[in-house]
Amino acid sequence: MDRAQAIDEQRAHYEENGWAHISRLLPIEVADATLYKIQQELGGDWESYKGDYIKTFLTDKKAYECYSFDYTPMATLQWGLTPFMSTITGKELLPSHAYFRVYGKNDVCHIHSDAMNCEHALSLTLGYSNDFLWEFNISKKYYDAKERRPADVANEEGGVNLLGIPMATGDAILYNGINYLHGRIKPNPNKWAAQIFLHWVDREGAYAAHAFDGRMAEVVKRAEFVFPGEDAPEKVNPNRAEMIKERGR
Repeated sequence: MDRAQAIDEQRAHYEENGWAHISRLLPIEVADATLYKIQQELGGDWESYKGDYIKTFLTDKKAYECYSFDYTPMATLQWGLTPFMSTITGKELLPSHAYFRVYGKNDVCHIHSDAMNCEHALSLTLGYSNDFLWEFNISKKYYDAKERRPADVANEEGGVNLLGIPMATGDAILYNGINYLHGRIKPNPNKWAAQIFLHWVDREGAYAAHAFDGRMAEVVKRAEFVFPGEDAPEKVNPNRAEMIKERGR
């Protein structure tokens, strides 16, 4: 894949249609490693899971969820992707927040539009239990959310004309979350399906106040490191002790 050429195509498609499919945003190995690390640290069953296990208006069943500001590695992944997303959107973006969700078998994500902190949204597929691709759906029509709720307009007009984009592991779809209706209307064909939803705002745009989910003063600070005296002993992470010994320092 020529990623430089793909970026130009994705940017043009996003500008024209309000969405762009990004094939293999993460290599499969990276997606697998990311999901495995999340499962290790957050838990992989009801008893061990450290995030939320809830049903919201978006789903028909309870799902495993986690908010990025409750799990720093997910926020860090999003922050690292920010320059790439800025390149594709042609905007200087700042992250607002992200969500991790694991859907169960036959669950759906009801068609909806997002809140104002989801100006530029990304749905990233991290993995499927059975490797059955699951479609992401998005409306062909642009709805002016500043005028009326997109769902209300769609209901008045008698439905939504939806596109279906199959999503493989590591694939992502970038979309305007505020002005396009989206979701997953076909039941999940896998035992489980894991996704991360990442959201950004234009730092110069109407929704800039939602950067870092309105927690800029809490999150964006200058770091500080303090060194001990010269006589302080070394500290070595036990997990790296053998590696350090082999390198001979």
